[in-house]
Amino acid sequence: MSAYSGSALVVQWVQIAATTTLTGDHRNFTFSPSISFVDETAGADDHKQYLSGIKDSNATFEAVLQSGTGAGGTAAFAGTILTEGNYGTLLWSPHGTGAGEPLFTWPCYSQGVSYAEPYADVVSVTVSFQGNGVATAGTN
Repeated sequence: MSAYSGSALVVQWVQIAATTTLTGDHRNFTFSPSISFVDETAGADDHKQYLSGIKDSNATFEAVLQSGTGAGGTAAFAGTILTEGNYGTLLWSPHGTGAGEPLFTWPCYSQGVSYAEPYADVVSVTVSFQGNGVATAGTN
């Protein structure tokens, strides 16, 4: 598989009322699956041993905050669309939305928007998401 640029990424937040495209001036998107472990160490074991437990996942999305209502604009980040506790489905297409390109679908909760307003740089926003089920892989 050849390498590709992250600039082709498309991320969408889907709720009953609307689908909002988050990408535009994005800087980073990270999806992190994880699993808990159960300690099964006992008796004369000289090293810890584990059983795999429950799977989990979370994601973060960072973008430059833009004025206006387009992708990356204040409508997506300043309103109630991504308020902490809002439930929806996150869709992301690493290579863009062309036919046959990979598409990931993930039910999750928004954990709200964090703003960074540095003195001598652009304002950025970071949105965190907590999984509420399995991320599935498909195609556009």
